[in-house]
Amino acid sequence: MVLANGTEVDLGALGQARVVSLLGQGGQGYVFEVQRASGEPLALKWYRPESATTTQFHEILQLVEFGSPHERFLWPLSMARSGGHEGFGYVMNLRDQRYLELSYLLSNLDRDGNTLDVSFASTIELCRQLSFSFLRLHARGLCYRDISFGNVFFDPGNGDVLICDNDNVGVDDGTGRVLGTPYFMAPEVVSDLTYNTLPSTDTDRHSLAVLLFYSLFLGHPLEGAYTDAGLRDAQWLTRHFGTDAIFCMHPDDARNRPAAIVEQYWSIYPRFIRDLFTQAFVEGLSRPSARVTEGQWIKAFDRLRDGMVSCARCGTTNFWDPTEHARPCRSCSTPITPPYVMQIGRRTLAVSPLLTLRNDHLTSGIDDPTVLGQVRQHPQEPARWGLRNVSPAAWMVTYLDGTGVRLEPNRTVELAEGARIQVGASTVVVRRPNASGGLP
Repeated sequence: MVLANGTEVDLGALGQARVVSLLGQGGQGYVFEVQRASGEPLALKWYRPESATTTQFHEILQLVEFGSPHERFLWPLSMARSGGHEGFGYVMNLRDQRYLELSYLLSNLDRDGNTLDVSFASTIELCRQLSFSFLRLHARGLCYRDISFGNVFFDPGNGDVLICDNDNVGVDDGTGRVLGTPYFMAPEVVSDLTYNTLPSTDTDRHSLAVLLFYSLFLGHPLEGAYTDAGLRDAQWLTRHFGTDAIFCMHPDDARNRPAAIVEQYWSIYPRFIRDLFTQAFVEGLSRPSARVTEGQWIKAFDRLRDGMVSCARCGTTNFWDPTEHARPCRSCSTPITPPYVMQIGRRTLAVSPLLTLRNDHLTSGIDDPTVLGQVRQHPQEPARWGLRNVSPAAWMVTYLDGTGVRLEPNRTVELAEGARIQVGASTVVVRRPNASGGLP
């Protein structure tokens, strides 16, 4: 039932609100903007009568009681009722208009048809945030059940993520009514025509890997020459995404090679990223326990971002890795070697104009990209590099000859072999790669 503008809605502990406007509708119901007495706007999802079941009510109520696992989820805040209207709904925070559905990344166009300019840094941040968000969800004993394009939104400017339609979420206990979205469902769900295999954390991990592959390589990991043939009916879906799925970049089976753009992007990224996707879509297709975990993805995207450099000759963004230091620039074939690296514990950061020193470099496992330091190249002497302290605290810098300097906020220190920069409780060690481009 469509609620008229001005309709009063009871939000329980959140008080009263009034319907302001209809934002959209889908198969389960309608989404309205409502305004609380305080003036705060919220989004109200109001279920159609056929979807407003007792089971649905208790499932949403359970999510309200659980509370959001992370701020990136547009989580149910409270149940909603309206006097004189049958049924119910729930409210959540409104989605800011700067967020686009993830499918816009593939079309490379925004809502108005303008070209999107999504940087590698934003894409990697998007992938990391997705991985971290679902890590938090799964750590609460919940599974999403329906990870797909339609449920993930992102900010093209910085890669920030919002995850919507959280009424699909449930306890990972082998129950549930939602199987997922075709092309994103795990093979064991697709191939089970009895519909007894239900979504779980393991199936979420397959769906997440599909979403990450789409984001980095702009294609589906199981689509290619092999899937081009035949009518795209239920039998085709069951075969190519269930019983006989073949990874498009399978190292030993070339039958399902993808579109040229997918292979082009595949060649851009370092081997360790390609190996993880191979694990996800070769062994992981038939063995759910072999699927890549959220923690593995987070570490990989951290490593990928830490190795992002711009070519000194043409400026093209490339990815340097100490285990593959002989890789040339993908545009002009110039050897890609950073002038310095900064080592923080087990992390190795390639110095380039693209590098920033962030909070999440200093403490493993956190989700805080606050920038503390910015890399600067000397405008007249490009071989000289510096690190600018943009944090509120001073740092101590010690050089190999024993001299030291106190680096105050908004000041820059020159990078040199062996320099040690004390940032809070963490030590940043500056090193110069050897002649072959690797680490000594």
